[in-house]
Amino acid sequence: MRQVRVALAAVLACAAGMALCAETDPPPDSLYHLRVALLSQTGATVGFDLNRGHPTLVSMFYGSCPAACPMLITSMQVYEAQLDDASRGRLRVLLVSFDAERDTPTQLEQLARRHRTDPKRWTLASAEEADARKIAALLGFRYRHLPDGSFDHSLLITLLDRDGRVLATTTTLVDDAAFLAQLQAATAPDVTDQIGLQRPSPASGM
Repeated sequence: MRQVRVALAAVLACAAGMALCAETDPPPDSLYHLRVALLSQTGATVGFDLNRGHPTLVSMFYGSCPAACPMLITSMQVYEAQLDDASRGRLRVLLVSFDAERDTPTQLEQLARRHRTDPKRWTLASAEEADARKIAALLGFRYRHLPDGSFDHSLLITLLDRDGRVLATTTTLVDDAAFLAQLQAATAPDVTDQIGLQRPSPASGM
């Protein structure tokens, strides 16, 4: 029994060390090295890496967009709807507005409710212009402000792994089979999800 306890303590210590490393040291190719401040629909200030530890769909938008952005949000919902419940539970979604002046937390919250997004997994946030440009450059997303106050912009969805590395991108809002396959693989349980600590059986004598 003592050996089991020692081994268990070692496993837990190792896991804690790995978690600490994961929190402080993203891989070199991780997008989570970017340091920006986002204002979420709850009014909280969060970082671009707020979903670290979860596979994440990321895109950019603006709340008063009449057609393209609502279509983008619906598309992301359709992709995640094709996952099983457990996989969808592991997925996170981050939508960053490049129209911070109009997309206040109140407006973002109303938009989230209108689209019935899951508040436990979806974050709608806005970024000030300088930070929005940094995010757009990182994602390969393009947008420009038009004289009438609207925006011309890309329609791009990016899939990040748990450490913020780009796994896949798509500009196809419906039925991108390759992108869906990457999404399914990214949200599948890995070894760490399946490790369970089992009680020793009475017959083992421990």
